[in-house]
Amino acid sequence: MRVGRMLRGAVVALALLGLTACASLPVTGDVRPGLAAGQSGGGSDLAFVPQGPSDGMDPKDIVRGFIDAASSPKDSWGIARQFLTADEAQKWKPDAGVTIDTGSAERRFDVPDVPKEAASTSVHLGLQQTGTVDETGAYSGAPVNRAAELMFTLAKNKDGQWRISAAPDGIVLDADSFAAADVFAPYALQYFDPTWTYLVPDVRWFPKRENTASRIVQSLVSGKPSPWLAGSVRTAFTGDIALGRNAVIPDSQIAEVALNDAALKAEPITLARMRTQLERSLSSLSGVGVLQVKLTVSGRDLEAGSTPVPAPTTVDPRPLVLTDKGFGYLAGGELSPIAGVSAPVANFPEPITSIRAASGGQRVAVQGASGVVYAVTDGHADEIDGRPGLIPPVLDPFGYIWTVPRTSPSSILAWSNSGSASASRPIAGPPDAGQITATAVSRDGARLAMAVTANGQVRIEVVAITRDDRGAPTAIGVADPNVIAWPAAALDIAWLDDTTVGVLATDGVAPVLRQQQVGGPARTVDVPAATQTIAPASPTTTVQLFGNGVLWVRSGPAPTQVSTNVKVLAVQLGGQLGG
Repeated sequence: MRVGRMLRGAVVALALLGLTACASLPVTGDVRPGLAAGQSGGGSDLAFVPQGPSDGMDPKDIVRGFIDAASSPKDSWGIARQFLTADEAQKWKPDAGVTIDTGSAERRFDVPDVPKEAASTSVHLGLQQTGTVDETGAYSGAPVNRAAELMFTLAKNKDGQWRISAAPDGIVLDADSFAAADVFAPYALQYFDPTWTYLVPDVRWFPKRENTASRIVQSLVSGKPSPWLAGSVRTAFTGDIALGRNAVIPDSQIAEVALNDAALKAEPITLARMRTQLERSLSSLSGVGVLQVKLTVSGRDLEAGSTPVPAPTTVDPRPLVLTDKGFGYLAGGELSPIAGVSAPVANFPEPITSIRAASGGQRVAVQGASGVVYAVTDGHADEIDGRPGLIPPVLDPFGYIWTVPRTSPSSILAWSNSGSASASRPIAGPPDAGQITATAVSRDGARLAMAVTANGQVRIEVVAITRDDRGAPTAIGVADPNVIAWPAAALDIAWLDDTTVGVLATDGVAPVLRQQQVGGPARTVDVPAATQTIAPASPTTTVQLFGNGVLWVRSGPAPTQVSTNVKVLAVQLGGQLGG
């Protein structure tokens, strides 16, 4: 955990094993809010008011009461500070981070024997840790619950009542409370991809307080993207540009962001990109309803335009399938063919095992039963990779098809639109992995999700994709992966939206769908036992499921059967196919 004083106060008793650990942009017009990283409530403090300390509480009850009270940020954690000495109440930093554990039932409070006349003592809190949030709001999970300890020092005040004189910074929340976002909520800081074409979300968890808008703006303007993501994103807030004041108070759906004098020298396109990043980042404050950002310097309006993201990342709501009748979009039992693609796919010379499609389906990556990967577009199919043991390919929004052999994870190739052997780009994959079973490129093209096996353990990791300013991939961030899940086995993975990776996992008995937020906890839902392939849909709460010729769509508590005559479900990328 990367929290200053919490690092000093928490002693990890059980080590964590297996964790490797295109278009011009207009500069005028407003940006409409995009999707939030998660459902957030209003911008005000929570109504829940915990109990303060009562006379005669012993050291264990004081610490337990403090932990419970710290679940409410009301009045800057005013109730929790009542459990602290006056000096410690000034020093304690509750928003420095979060220790997430399995719950109060498994917490252990160890207190030494304390003589009645003693003026000081200590309490060791033992817990089963499931994750952390650091001082920047970045979430980290754990493959298994790990034992950890937090130490509290207590002293008697002048009235003879026990109070905490030294507490680790940050708060403790059980996993259920954290996932419910009752105290902390996820907010997506928005950065650009290297081509300034897409916005790339970086999910952070901040306390639900009246100053959350200020925290978001400070993190975006004065902070940095998460280390694992830094290699794949750009920001307009560079050089000497900084905040002129820290407070940001939305007023009538408009948030004024004051910058320093350096912003006066910024180009109009830079100011427009700043405004776009801010507006899209603040759009997750749904309860406040920030629709517009006004940039100012010393009270003067900079008259910054905004840059609508030119490439959406939504997918077609219709399933894209191969059946006995052909290849196309399925709606009402009828197929709508795609010019230049449907005919060569339907007449493919061998059985097809997987299809990956760009937005609109004008270019698809096809793998046949022989394992060879082809690019299909403009009425013909071109073989691009015939290496043995290839896993299903993926397609990125810049038109590159990614291929890799199952037993050679470090041998990734990215193929450009030409489809010729000379157009492949070698990309070094994870060096410690023995196998790679599935890959998926995010719809903004900035992140690659991989299901890999290392030392007998399966892990799902998301890495940054480094690209040049034309979108050509040059490397992936295997040295600093963001490990998001550790399933027993992964059958398939897909990006369900811009911040969520779907993992079709199994324990050897039945598959389940793990909807894993990148930068947050997961939600697991049941799927039909025959499910072999998952694909995103629209709206993003909908998931397409396929197995043994049957297509289901899951948009509620249970999947709905759509067709029993499907040979292959194509996984749609979303986004805009680039060159």
